[in-house]
Amino acid sequence: MKQFGILLLITHLCLSSICRAQENDTFYFESGVQVSIPVHIMMYRSHRLAVGANFRIMKPITEKTTIGIRADYEYRFTKINNLTIVPDSTLAEQARYRNFIILSLKPNVQFKLQSNWFLGIETGVGYAISDANKGIGLGFVSEFAGPQRFGLCSNLFIGKHFNVLNYKMNLTLYLSQYLAHGHAENALGLRFNYQFNKL
Repeated sequence: MKQFGILLLITHLCLSSICRAQENDTFYFESGVQVSIPVHIMMYRSHRLAVGANFRIMKPITEKTTIGIRADYEYRFTKINNLTIVPDSTLAEQARYRNFIILSLKPNVQFKLQSNWFLGIETGVGYAISDANKGIGLGFVSEFAGPQRFGLCSNLFIGKHFNVLNYKMNLTLYLSQYLAHGHAENALGLRFNYQFNKL
């Protein structure tokens, strides 16, 4: 799992270089809400549900392939509420029991499958902000061994398009990863988006 983000980045760069020669002037925009839970043991011990929003601009380059870029906002809640922090506790100990935000920007590629299903990958940069201290980020994770604000954020996702009263929607299951210093924190999430008209 630690090399998951690196593998997605390499794959994305290869696919992007192949697709640059394609010409298409059509752009689409989608946005929606998402929820996720941590699936890595370290994060699961201290935090639980995250809620957020995402925005994606995309461009079809072939009949079955779309490239784009997604902006994500996620706010993850701590497992333990109203915990009393002792005065001599370290900043990492304080951050371990505080909510935090991850902002990310990720180029992506998406493939159309059968029966309105799709599969995609995305990799980009993420920035973590802890409610305990803006400078520590995810520094409460022992493997990071210090303040950790920037990381490599990657998603592997699968979903399905459907219509509700002529509105274009999609529901997506995704596995996300925040990678830094050879250590990854993973989460499993569900995203619900609405697709707007052409830009």
